[in-house]
Amino acid sequence: MELALYFPNMKSLSNMEEALRFVDITKIPQLFSIAFMHNDTNYADYVVNLKSLNIMQELMKSGLEFSRLYFGQEFCQNLIPSPNEIEQSYYYSRQLGWDYTYVTGGYLTAPGLEKVRKNFEKLKEIGAEVDVIFNDWGVLRILMREYPEFGRWMGRLLNKQTRLNLYTIPQHILPVLGEELHDSVDEIRQKQIRAYADTSLNNPEFYQALLEWGIQNVDMDIMAQGILRPDDGWHMNLGLYFPWSFLATGRNCATCGTINPYRTYQITDEPCSRPCQKYNCTPEFRDYKLNVMQRGPGIFTNTIDYAMPYLNGVFQYERLVYEPYIPL
Repeated sequence: MELALYFPNMKSLSNMEEALRFVDITKIPQLFSIAFMHNDTNYADYVVNLKSLNIMQELMKSGLEFSRLYFGQEFCQNLIPSPNEIEQSYYYSRQLGWDYTYVTGGYLTAPGLEKVRKNFEKLKEIGAEVDVIFNDWGVLRILMREYPEFGRWMGRLLNKQTRLNLYTIPQHILPVLGEELHDSVDEIRQKQIRAYADTSLNNPEFYQALLEWGIQNVDMDIMAQGILRPDDGWHMNLGLYFPWSFLATGRNCATCGTINPYRTYQITDEPCSRPCQKYNCTPEFRDYKLNVMQRGPGIFTNTIDYAMPYLNGVFQYERLVYEPYIPL
């Protein structure tokens, strides 16, 4: 299995040593108090990083080491790194002896696609050997037509997984009429989980299209219900992100809307003040008990509570992408 490290910008990449520094929070009362007794969203990704590093340390005792850098922006085209940052990050990875993956975003407008194209030009100019994560069909089209030499991985924004699931609670009466049901309650619940674990790749038409486009690699999120992957693994390499999973995203940005309410409801290509680089928001979901957080146009949750089947070898995949912080 390959182990990758994901940073969305040069500021976070330059703090790599701090991001990977293990701290025993039980020995620092202030951190322990923040981690378990407060619900301040601005501490959340730091605390989650400390907890997930504990898990990563155990994983790396088996001999795994980071060997690939993920760099780029999935969720907001206003935060797409510049060609200069792409060049810096690429040479940073080469100095470490790591492979390089450029992460591109979804929901891109024409200006966003042009920013990505300029970054492709920079990578081509310096002769970089890279993989590209594409989360927008327009980016895939550019890759196929103009940069066939770059490796292509379909990103997690394009591979549709069921998120924010509502499960039937054990010991509770099913919210349906049961006279005509022939399955037991346990069988119904297992079918429910199996349905939630399904993905786009199990759709024959979608899967065939990917094969025709030469896609042999795909990234997904860790999900509580698991991932319904066939024994042949779709004949594709699978990468998983840990510990941050996105639950929803789009073009509108409620974080920026805290400053300019217009941007909560209207799509615009006007310059952004980037409040997502300063603080998080916490949306409230009455029917969900997940620890959710909003940053920029994305809503995220950490997967620590249900990631162990993925990390201890029960579920098979080819690449684990570690996110020290929410990738925005």
